[in-house]
Amino acid sequence: MQGQKIAIISDQLAGGIGGAESITFSALDLFSRADFYTTVYDPDIIPEKYSNLKINTTFIQNLPFAIKKYKAYFPLMPLAVEYLNMQKYDVIFSSHHSVVKSVISKPEAVHICYCHSPARYIWDLFWAYSDLNGFNPFTKFIFAGICQYLRMQDVTSAQRVDHFLANSNYTAMRIKKFYGRDSEVLFPPVDTGRFRHESSEDYYFMLGRLVAYKGFELAVDAFNESGRKLVIAGKGPEYEKLRKKAKPNISMPGKVSDNELVKYMNNCKGFIFPGKEDFGIVMAEAQSAGKPVIAFKGGGALDIVVDDQTGILFDEQTATSLNKAVALADQKTWDHGFIMNNAKRFDKNHFVDRLAYVLKNAKEFRRK
Repeated sequence: MQGQKIAIISDQLAGGIGGAESITFSALDLFSRADFYTTVYDPDIIPEKYSNLKINTTFIQNLPFAIKKYKAYFPLMPLAVEYLNMQKYDVIFSSHHSVVKSVISKPEAVHICYCHSPARYIWDLFWAYSDLNGFNPFTKFIFAGICQYLRMQDVTSAQRVDHFLANSNYTAMRIKKFYGRDSEVLFPPVDTGRFRHESSEDYYFMLGRLVAYKGFELAVDAFNESGRKLVIAGKGPEYEKLRKKAKPNISMPGKVSDNELVKYMNNCKGFIFPGKEDFGIVMAEAQSAGKPVIAFKGGGALDIVVDDQTGILFDEQTATSLNKAVALADQKTWDHGFIMNNAKRFDKNHFVDRLAYVLKNAKEFRRK
């Protein structure tokens, strides 16, 4: 890659730091001299390590209330990304879950896209997102019209990518379905040394941003019914609703420190994941702690959990199905060492090594 100019571009760095952002920062760690772009960013959430990073943004950054209300500008974001002049770059790496694969490169440049997910809210989860946001029939119709435009742009921009990297086999399937493109599966980086099995205390654990589609309410319903102990760590728009609904056997400490999080994970009986995610990095973290994961049989869980060996996969997103799976987990004697070893295939070093190779040898991945 010597002598070649590289650009790294990410969807918005606003609203919190999660799995998608970890991919962006991993690429920045590998290629510290790369120029970095994003649609809009909130300086208050940038990790201290990257406080001096020069961040190039689109014109969205300067629009009213964009940092906090960036979602309102989604219809403009494809235009904003395409308006960026990327003609001086030989290699472009995009960390994409919304619009950033739309960048227009020079013809001889190579564009590598790490796709966390084809934008769920415009494709297969359009109806779920509409319901979760409480859209009335008129609002849903207007949103459908906007999404039709965004879907056409999404498919068109997918043809500009030379090589897709997918975070799971489920995402690879969605890329093929919606974009008609093949992809290489590269699991996200997991710090497998962060957690370890210490004990199996009498509680199950959940962790994440408390939003409706992640299945926290389903878990509350199930554990309200069973009476088993559950700890849910995290905050989000569903927090107060869930806290009021939860019975005394369910503890909701809110946002916890990193030390508290590690303690909860290392000492829980098992980890609960009733949602359907494209990957679900927290499941891989739970496995690295030697914990059985009780998860819905779909999405990234199919890559992470070995059914009946490192966890239990249940078939229906219902309280009854989840409780049956938890009961099965309670009856088993789990090999925590085996579970931890299974998680090593997600270790961050595997991700870093492969990403470094792909970007340093980008010409090998030019689309024929």
